[in-house]
Amino acid sequence: MIKIKDKYNKKDLLLAVDIGGTFIKLAIITRSGLMLDRWKIKTNLSDKGKYIPEEITKEFKDKLKGPKYDGKKAIAMGIGIPGFPALDGTVKFSGNIGWKNYDVKKDLKKWWNDLPIAVHNDCDMAALGEKFIGKARDVDNFVFLTLGTGLGAGVVINGKLYQGSGGTAGEIGHIPIQGFKTRFQCTCGLPECAEPLFSATGIINIYNDIKKNNPNVKSILDGQEINGKKIWDAVRKKDSLAVKAAQEFSEYGGRVLATIAMILNPETIILGGGLAHDNDTLLEYLQPVYKRFTHDFIRETTRIELCNVGNDAGLYGACYSAILLKDQK
Repeated sequence: MIKIKDKYNKKDLLLAVDIGGTFIKLAIITRSGLMLDRWKIKTNLSDKGKYIPEEITKEFKDKLKGPKYDGKKAIAMGIGIPGFPALDGTVKFSGNIGWKNYDVKKDLKKWWNDLPIAVHNDCDMAALGEKFIGKARDVDNFVFLTLGTGLGAGVVINGKLYQGSGGTAGEIGHIPIQGFKTRFQCTCGLPECAEPLFSATGIINIYNDIKKNNPNVKSILDGQEINGKKIWDAVRKKDSLAVKAAQEFSEYGGRVLATIAMILNPETIILGGGLAHDNDTLLEYLQPVYKRFTHDFIRETTRIELCNVGNDAGLYGACYSAILLKDQK
């Protein structure tokens, strides 16, 4: 995490929310990016998530009443959603939470009145977090990929978040790359999606498939509960099945990166999410495939790198989105 020195300013508080299917992360951050408080609560999924806005409100209001803040008010709030918010902030669909055509801002206004509230997809928020305090701070054109359970992207063009005509730009995980036959079915229901191959879930799918077809080949992962981090740790130890999985994973991933670079030619494509965290080996495997499917003049202006904000990118992005919205008022 990047540490920023900042003179504590109680008058300039931003509320940041990163909603996940299991936990909701919350933070109070200053305009310059100093995180004053960070905590999490369990996501209440009962009644299709109807109690989430009220519980978020209670958490923040209780915190702001404490001696650290002396009842000072926040100037704006940003919320990252695992789903599809429209341009007006209405959540079209969020399978992890149970929301469908839900106006979360309208419900929050019951307690927050005229407080500016920004609502974006969680991948968009992560991209904004990287723009706020990460490697993209001085970059106006970039794509931020989240390699976690799924595969998503936030796209920034000319310094502004690009959301498309309906607010759902960046669904990189659902571009078709599996060929004309679906190998692993995506949870979205579409055929041939990239997500079941180029994600933490993807490398697990690939490794398990290779192991199934090579039952007599020993692996240091035998007998373990498999996850993406363990597979990449095994790759670094030259485990033959893990290396084969990494090579196959990168064949798909490199094509995704090349597709993004050839269409958008951003200055950088930043890899984030749990699978990319401190994983230089990932880049070592992806770069040759990316090189094979791009022209020299594309690679000269579009680099691939790992993020440096870490798992709090979504919170910093929520803060930054709140700042941007507030400054528009």
